[in-house]
Amino acid sequence: MKRFFPHIFAILSLLILISVPSHAENLQLVMPKIIYIGDTVEIRYIFHSEAKLFGGAFAESPSAFLNLNTDYDFFKANAADFTVKTATLEKINAEYTLTMTVIPWKTGFLQIPPFNLNSLVNSSLDFSKEISGSSSPMAITFTTFIINLSPIEVKSIVAKTGHKTFLPQSAPLVMSGTTAFLAILAIISLTVFSVLVFILLHIPRVAAFVKNISYLYSLRKNSRRNIRRLVRLQKNSKQIASDKDFAEKIQHILREFLNKRFGHDFSSITTSRLYAEFTELFGGTLGTSQEDTIENLLAIFNRLEYIRFAEAGKFLSENENNGKNERFTLAQDAIHLIEDFDKETEE
Repeated sequence: MKRFFPHIFAILSLLILISVPSHAENLQLVMPKIIYIGDTVEIRYIFHSEAKLFGGAFAESPSAFLNLNTDYDFFKANAADFTVKTATLEKINAEYTLTMTVIPWKTGFLQIPPFNLNSLVNSSLDFSKEISGSSSPMAITFTTFIINLSPIEVKSIVAKTGHKTFLPQSAPLVMSGTTAFLAILAIISLTVFSVLVFILLHIPRVAAFVKNISYLYSLRKNSRRNIRRLVRLQKNSKQIASDKDFAEKIQHILREFLNKRFGHDFSSITTSRLYAEFTELFGGTLGTSQEDTIENLLAIFNRLEYIRFAEAGKFLSENENNGKNERFTLAQDAIHLIEDFDKETEE
């Protein structure tokens, strides 16, 4: 058998040499090589002609491009066998390339019947006016140029797979980590749903809870604001020459704190009336810790009013107050008093 290989190769080479010249002018390329029914197939038909086959830009310009009409009557007439998705015609010098994208609908050999390319070009001028290398539309011609494409083999998927019946339904593919993500999402959704149901069933309680949280937040905000004012007053103590003015500022800060905290005007209540006023606010009785807090308030107010209104009233110096200036001490006591009111609220 090996002895015949050289002879067979020589015969095949001769056949190729004989066949190439006769098809050199017309070349058909098909992609992909193996085609099944329903696939998208690209057909390129390349031909060469020195004659002016078409008018307008294709006749005069060395390069031109035209999108062809896929609603062409010839294509519609063969819609049962194939569908033309796109079609274009390109010219470079004397070489033309017809490119068609088709979908075959029958197995076996797809034979696209011969058609007049001039007629297709003329019908396309109403759909595509932009032609490469030309600013004017292509002139319509009435010559005939027949395109005769070679048959294309379309294989059957059934023949390829061997399955003649529908395959059983398969479970959906799940990416790694999807199960855990869905489980977490389900837990979060269930939690949110449970909270919403609880809120709908206990609207008065939830409203009271939200109102209480808002009230506690406003108390904290009021306390922090006035503590910051007292701290600034401590730092700027040297800039206030008069002890009376310093005492008045501390008392003013504390009265504003009480006004906001209890929603009651303490601005004009004298120190001697404060205890009775608080007793009335708390329903007639005071707890032990409440009494201690109010007594501290009264002690601070009594000292401040003595400094403000007594002829000999003044803050004790560092030497008189065990090494600490009384301004600093009273401001610090006022800060602790505000913190004691916050502890009362928490209890």
